[in-house]
This record gives sequence, C-alpha cells and structure tokens, in this order.
Amino acid sequence: MGYNRPPTDHAGLRSNSRSRGLATLPRAMRTVAQHRRQAAAARPATAGRGRWLSLRGTVFLCALSGVALSLCFPPAGLWFLAWVALVPWLVAARTSRGWGATLLGSCVGGVVFFGALLYWLYLFGISVWFLASLFFGVPLLAWGLGVRWIGRLGPLPRMIGAAVLWCGMEWMRGLGQFGFTWGWLGYSQSPKPGLLVLARLFGTLGISFFIVLANAGLAEVVIGRLRGERVASSLGRAALACGLAAACVFGARAWGKRLPGPTGPEIQAAVIQGSATGPLRAEQVNVPVTAREERKTLDIYQGLTATAAGQHPALVVWPESVLPEPPEDQPWIAAAVSQAARSSGAWLLAGGPYTGAFPLPPGWSAKRGWGNARLSDERGRTFNSAYLYSPTGNLTARYDKVQLVPFGEYVPGRNWLPFLKRYHIRDQDFAAGAVHRVLQAGTIAVGPMICFESTFPTISWQFSRRRAQVLVIITNDAWFGHTAAAAQHQQIAVLRAVETGRWVLRGASAGISSIISPTGKVVAKAGLFQQKVLSAKIRLETSGQAAPRWGPAFSWLMVALSAAYLMAPAALPRRTAKRPAAPRSVGPRRRG
Repeated sequence: MGYNRPPTDHAGLRSNSRSRGLATLPRAMRTVAQHRRQAAAARPATAGRGRWLSLRGTVFLCALSGVALSLCFPPAGLWFLAWVALVPWLVAARTSRGWGATLLGSCVGGVVFFGALLYWLYLFGISVWFLASLFFGVPLLAWGLGVRWIGRLGPLPRMIGAAVLWCGMEWMRGLGQFGFTWGWLGYSQSPKPGLLVLARLFGTLGISFFIVLANAGLAEVVIGRLRGERVASSLGRAALACGLAAACVFGARAWGKRLPGPTGPEIQAAVIQGSATGPLRAEQVNVPVTAREERKTLDIYQGLTATAAGQHPALVVWPESVLPEPPEDQPWIAAAVSQAARSSGAWLLAGGPYTGAFPLPPGWSAKRGWGNARLSDERGRTFNSAYLYSPTGNLTARYDKVQLVPFGEYVPGRNWLPFLKRYHIRDQDFAAGAVHRVLQAGTIAVGPMICFESTFPTISWQFSRRRAQVLVIITNDAWFGHTAAAAQHQQIAVLRAVETGRWVLRGASAGISSIISPTGKVVAKAGLFQQKVLSAKIRLETSGQAAPRWGPAFSWLMVALSAAYLMAPAALPRRTAKRPAAPRSVGPRRRG
C-alpha cells in the first residue's frame, strides 16, 4: 500500500512559503485563496498596487487643489502656484479607493475652486454665490473621472491625456449662451509676459495645456512613491513631462521674439476713467440715475477729455454706461459728447444704452442699414451699445453688444422662474446685437467689445480676421466694489492683446482701465475708483493677419483628442493574471 509523493510545484503555484502553506489547506480554501490572488493580480493599473487613499484623503487633496488654483488669480495673484496646484487632485483621482471617491473629491475640488475664485458674487447674495459655485464647479468632476479612466494608459499618454482633457473641458465650458471662461488656467500667467507668447500661437488654451502637463509629470512622482515604485522610474516620467513642457515654452519664447509686431502707423490714444460714482450695490440695479448725477458724470468726462486733448490723441475711449440715457432721446447728452469730441479733435467711443432711431447720415438709406443693427427698433427693445463720434462731433456709428451676461443683462426664463423676483434682477432685459462688426473711425479700424464680451477669445479672434487694427474694451465694474473681480477681468484683457497681436485700450468706469501692448505688457493703468487719463502711443495692426495662428484649430483639436482619449482605455485588453491550473490530488492511489 503506497502513496504518491506530494508534488513540489502545485500546478504552477509559486514555490515560496505562501504557496507551500496553501498546499496544506483543504481544497475549497485553496481555491478561495487562489481566486483572491488572481483578483489582486488583475486589479486595474489605476488602483495601484500600493497605498490607496481613503475617501477623506481624496476629498482633502482635491479641496487643497481647489484652494491652490484660486490663489493663482487675484487677489492673491500667486501665478507660479498654477504649475503645481493640480498635483494633489491628480494624485487623488488616480489613487482613490473607488470611482465614488474620485467623483466626490473632484466635485468638491471644483466647487472650492470656483467658490474661492468668484467670492465677490456674495455682493449679489449668498445664494447667488453658492449656486454659481455649484454650476461652474460641479462639471469639473468630469475631468477627475477622466483622469482616473485614462490611468490604464502608458505614462506619457496619460500625462498628455490629463492636459488634453483639461483643455477640452475649458473650451467647452466657454461655449454657448451660458459660456464662462473665467478661471482658465492660462489667465493666471498674465503677470509674466515672457510666458504668454504661447497664446500668440495656440491661444490661452496653449498655456493651460503646458501648465497641466507639468502638473501631471510631478503627480507621477508622488503616485509612483505611493505604489512603491523605484524613485528613478518615477523621476524619469516626471522629467519627461516637465522637460517637454519646458522645451515647448522656451522654444515658443524664442520663436515669439522673431514675430513681427503691428506694422501700421503710430497714433496717440487716450483712455478716460472718470470714477464718477462709488461702488454700486445690487439693489441699485433698477434705481434710475438722477439728472444731477447725469450732469456730474458728463462734466467729469468732459473735463478729463479736455486734459487728454493736450496730447493730441487720435482716439479717445470712454467706458461702458458713461452715457446715462440714449443720446438720440436726450439732446443735451448728445451735445455734451459732441462738444467733448470737437474739443479733443479725436474720434470718441463712449458706452450707453440705445432704444430708438437716430438721424441717417447723408447718402444712407434705411434699407442699407447702419452699423450692425436697424436704425430703429420698432419693438421697443433696449441695447447696450457703444457710440462712435467723429472729431467734428457727429455721431457716425454704433455697436450693439452681442454676448450678454445671463441674469445680469437679461434673465433667462423670467416668465417660468417666478422665484427670481426675490433677487435684485433687471426689470427689463437688454436685447442682443446682430453681429460683431468693426467700427471705422476714419482710417482706424476699431474692434469694440463691451464688458463680458472680452472674456470670450472667439470674439477678439473674429475682429482680427475682420482686419480690426486695435481692440477696445469698455466695461463698468463698479458693481464689484473693491473686490478682486475687476483685477481678474483685467487679466483676461491681457491675453486678448497677446492672442491677437494688437494693442488693447480698456476703459472701465471705476477701474481697472489700462493700455496693453501686443506682448502683454500693461504700459498704462488706473486703479479702482481713481480719476485718471491714460495716454500712450500705439501702433495699428494693418497686415490683416488673423491671430492666434493656430488658436481655433488647437482648441477644437483638444476637444477631438478628449473624445479619443476617453475611448482609448476601453479598447485596451483587460489586464488579468494567468489562471493557475487546479492542483493535483495528494490522496492515496487506489490499486487497480
């Protein structure tokens, strides 16, 4: 009666102490242990084989990134933080215990970011600030989930993928009626003109791309250490991503120095900041301006324009809403603006409302139209407009704002959302203009943007394609008081100048007014609630070259690549361990 000798290698199990211990267990227990080992071997790469972050740790790291991102923008203005701010979020998305933790953490990170960035919305009510933080912050969870999903890819593809997904998300949230580009990462770099040349090539998204790529490279080091990888391997991946970002940035800077600037004639330009009123409050939105306040405002701007006339400007800019009523309805307002234009001997652009018709110039017909809208609005609509006066004091053109501020200049669903009446909203909506059109001030082609329109890169790009020689932004940021909203808005204007390679004249009723060169340098600036005349010599862009060179193509490429990246992991074979064969029996052999 003999027994078979137990095999030394139980059908492929490792010949170590653990496998030998399994051999002594009953068969059922051995099967369970083997299945556990197979599941561990087949665990996706996104989960890692090292430490997993708890739900609390995931939420904390994402919130930390949200705070760091907000500090990149005014009032803190720590622009350099942008290059590391997303590292905690990337680590949390890749090493959290599950998809639920990634979703919750990314949602918290987005809400914290926009809640801190848009803190000034509390001026219009805490509920307004909270709802805006949710509306703009919650969609960022899609980026966090996308980062986790593409974690199955190789090191370099997933690092590039994180940047692609971020840029695709930024571009998509800037489209449509409720588009909002506030908080694009590229805007945070406006204090450093040397880094902005990328925007001349790819638009603001080009800067955002390389910022996120550098963050992804640094995150690889942290993730590698959490998974117990060798330091050299983690550092190598980080050096690859950061080196690629650095090479592109410095290469673009060197190439950008050879880009020609504006090639047209040089003119003197002036921007008038009257600061005729103090900070405006939300409850004043429907309070009419008194006749005394109207005359005071125009007196201030007439006086400052007379001061600017000593520099012999060719173009003078007054801010948005400086004309309290339509000039065609109030002859004394039209006379005051006309007098200011004649005294300065310059073309004068001033913001104000438009509600009806004004006389046709000689030789024009009603069918031909004037500017970008009908000369009369038979439906009684009101437009937020910019009026252009000639050096002889004649009103020659008008531009009506096209991209209006939701809930600020018009209320979507006013008739279906009765609870909105509890808040300080406009009693009457502004109407949108028909098209963005260049205004011709003599030989100067002006691309006008009114307030919110300057936050959309596509609008300034349209003006560059339509041969605008200088961009003019008029705005009224007095509603935001002494908060950082005006400084954040000013940052965006810097990128519009760099992207298009044109000078930008920014006139704000209460600040921040500025004159910005095509390189992003602010050559003249007026602070909040200062009365000041800004004057500088600027050169017109007459080449007609559309800018940025690859901006539209790059932006839509990011969207297309985002879709491709989200499909790529699904096409990869599932990582599973080879199933070991069943162990041979070790029981007694029956005699035949």
